[in-house]
Amino acid sequence: MAQLSRAVGIVLRTQNHAETDRIAVLLTSTQGRLDVLAKGARRLERQSGAALDVSNLVEVIYYRRRGLALLKDVDLRQAFPCIKGELPRLETALAGLAWAMRLVPKGQPDPGPFRLTLAFLESLDRGALPGPLKLGYELRLLSLSGHAPHLEGCLRCGGEEGLTWSPQEGGFLCRACGGEGEPLSPKLVRTLQGLARLPFPALGRLQVDEALLGKMEGLLLEFREAQLSR
Repeated sequence: MAQLSRAVGIVLRTQNHAETDRIAVLLTSTQGRLDVLAKGARRLERQSGAALDVSNLVEVIYYRRRGLALLKDVDLRQAFPCIKGELPRLETALAGLAWAMRLVPKGQPDPGPFRLTLAFLESLDRGALPGPLKLGYELRLLSLSGHAPHLEGCLRCGGEEGLTWSPQEGGFLCRACGGEGEPLSPKLVRTLQGLARLPFPALGRLQVDEALLGKMEGLLLEFREAQLSR
């Protein structure tokens, strides 16, 4: 008989497989990302089909066969009903989980990303402001994955004037040190620094202009892709 394993994880993504099966990608504290094949999960009567909704916290029991992790049982731990009851919160949760899919590798034990993502979902479910919370989560996830942007002045000279965004170089770079493009506004620089420094619970109370949030989101996305392509 195959040896059974147990893991607690957050459902990052699901995809249909064959006629009735489903593959769930879990973020766990013990194995990083874990892909689990749930046989028959798309049948309406199967409990696993509902338990494996994206963003759910679940406990799974599985066994391996030919390298695949096959689900034997699943127990729903937390469903985050407030997130799923409000479209902006759900969109924020899904966007955050997509970052975890991109940054957390498979099969590498590291409890940090799991704990951070769980705190992100719990704060969002308790009513935190979605925009600042998501950006703070992304900054921390970048740091945990070894890609933290340099936000304390120019990464070469430490200066605070004429800062530009240089994703390939690793963060802020002033014009005098070779930074290109339009200089960032002091407000944007201070806000990014604050999002990186503030305690996680405080992020959800921070009031930030929507246009500024959108600008910073674009900068972080550009930074993530530049770092992962190196």
